[in-house]
Amino acid sequence: MSGVLDFQGINAVFGPWIISFALIVVRIGALIIVAPLFSMKSVPVIIKAGLVATLSLMVMSTLQPRLDLVQLGALELGGAVLIEAVVGGIMGLSLMMLFAALAFTGQLIGIQMGFAIANVVDPTTRQQSGILAQILNLFGLALFLAVDGHLYLLQALFQSFDTVPLGGAAPQHNLIVATLVQQGSEIFSLGLKIGLPVVCVVLLVNCGLATLARTVPQVNIFVIGFLITISIGLLVLGLAIPSTGAVFKGLIEDAVTKAVMLLKFF
Repeated sequence: MSGVLDFQGINAVFGPWIISFALIVVRIGALIIVAPLFSMKSVPVIIKAGLVATLSLMVMSTLQPRLDLVQLGALELGGAVLIEAVVGGIMGLSLMMLFAALAFTGQLIGIQMGFAIANVVDPTTRQQSGILAQILNLFGLALFLAVDGHLYLLQALFQSFDTVPLGGAAPQHNLIVATLVQQGSEIFSLGLKIGLPVVCVVLLVNCGLATLARTVPQVNIFVIGFLITISIGLLVLGLAIPSTGAVFKGLIEDAVTKAVMLLKFF
């Protein structure tokens, strides 16, 4: 009987701390798995695990464990773990949609310029993607670091524990799904806005080449066409990158803001 009492006493003292720490690890781990930069395949798993453990300890040092967590049953505790994973995953997903817009822009421009025949494996995602999509993705990651986007994301993560307490979330599914669908639709609109200058210029070049092929059949358009479209497309893309960087900086801040806004629906 004394052994049972001893176990109950130990569970009453350390149980809330252990459960709270586990829930913190789940939320931060879900964010690291989904968020840009942190989720890159090139980052070793041991580095990701160390980052999750370090951030969890930092958060744990600032929070008071909920004593009622030890009273949760197995089913309720499993639900709390699932909700914590959803909270962290949604925060990272809001930023990943922004990088998906860049990838869509790269694929769109690459098809117009003729790079679609040279798809290779993206080292950051291990997925097959176009060359320009990889270039724009790396450009976005560099800009993400340059504007301290990773710090904004971590700041939003720490604030999330004040907005959504551990094990106390009550998600409003309709509002969350509607917001995510709206953000997902913006992938195509943002991609078109970023890539529209290059697409329009390359389209005009292709129209000119088609006219040239009809008026001067002796010219082999297939020989010079790729060289002209790729050269002009890369030139226009290089001229558009400075303005694109300024726009993308604002989009990063807006994406973090939307991630924080989503937490209000929990």
